[in-house]
Amino acid sequence: MPTGNSQRPPRRIIRFFGILILWLLAIVVMLELGLRAFRSTLPPRLQEMVNIAARGSPFAEPWERAWIRNPDHFFILKPGLADAPQYGTPRLKFHVSTIELWPGGGIGFRNRPVDYFVDAVVLGDSFTFCFTELRDCWVTRLENDTGLGLVNLGLPVTGSHSHWLVLRDFGKVYEPPLVIWQFFGNDFNDDYGLFTSQGKIEPVAAPANLQVDAGGDGAFAGLRAHSALYVVLETILTGQRIFDDPVAQGFEDRYAVPLPGGERLRFGQTYEPQAMDMSWAANQAGLEISRAALSMAQELVASWDGRLAVVLVPTREEVYEAFTATVMGVELDRIVSARLAMRELCAELDLLCYDALADLQDRAKEGALLYYEDDLHLNPLGNQVFAELVAGWLAQQKLLPN
Repeated sequence: MPTGNSQRPPRRIIRFFGILILWLLAIVVMLELGLRAFRSTLPPRLQEMVNIAARGSPFAEPWERAWIRNPDHFFILKPGLADAPQYGTPRLKFHVSTIELWPGGGIGFRNRPVDYFVDAVVLGDSFTFCFTELRDCWVTRLENDTGLGLVNLGLPVTGSHSHWLVLRDFGKVYEPPLVIWQFFGNDFNDDYGLFTSQGKIEPVAAPANLQVDAGGDGAFAGLRAHSALYVVLETILTGQRIFDDPVAQGFEDRYAVPLPGGERLRFGQTYEPQAMDMSWAANQAGLEISRAALSMAQELVASWDGRLAVVLVPTREEVYEAFTATVMGVELDRIVSARLAMRELCAELDLLCYDALADLQDRAKEGALLYYEDDLHLNPLGNQVFAELVAGWLAQQKLLPN
């Protein structure tokens, strides 16, 4: 007949495992709280992962973008900003101040008050707006290097149609002797995006080979979204950032190469092959919009006997082709196609154009990192070099005052 003692061993076992589970849960909770509390001591890559789990964003502080949607331009800068923190990536921080060129202008520009003679206005997208402190922007450096009085009219996330509108509404008033128009390969795609948002053209579906996987799905998506401990362990064990900032355009992990200077260039952004592939009908539609915008700009600038000069900024994948070509293959050809289409447009419209690719490649061969490691924009050194190249080209074209 069983005695009362016969039940004790199972109870001891249950009690032991119960205590063990409680201790494990306590350790997990303590690690989770510790990672959140002391995330600033982690390596940058792990900081981003913990920030995503802790606040839904990889950035170290709350912030708002300096640009907002606009029905006419796609995006515009908010006026009246004062040293507003901005991030290109969690490791790329800069500050932005903006002004209206005149009361009621409605659009902010990254420029000082225009109380000086305007030799030139500069139009463009985020490469003219610049993902740097203002002093490091190529427009500022060009002004300092040449002594020209420049007005920076760059607006991020805009294409050629917006640049034409900015020239008409904000540049024309100065009737500058020179108009510098900066082009980047996604301008055609931005023009397409603007016109579809306005209902002027119908959206075009992307081919299967260009569709971007947004990621973030799967059985462990919930843990990735809420547990700092889980994303840190997953990142360490797999060596990959499986869960990236959902707002950011991610890079594929296989596209990363060490440079002679010790930097690690991450390239092959999933966004760029789609935005720049000229075999896609959407980008061809954007090309036609850009053609019309540049034609109107030519006519407008000629009306006050000014000169229109177009400067082409190549992608980092093109500048560092020696590293990227063997890995990217046909995807690099897709990216290159937009710049080549712009060169053809320059010839067709008889535009005065400068393609900086060869000169930037020469600087890159010297071991210089001209772009950010994890962002598509020119870094401060890249802006400095680009300003020097543009100044030299303008001098060759006799577009600088004596």
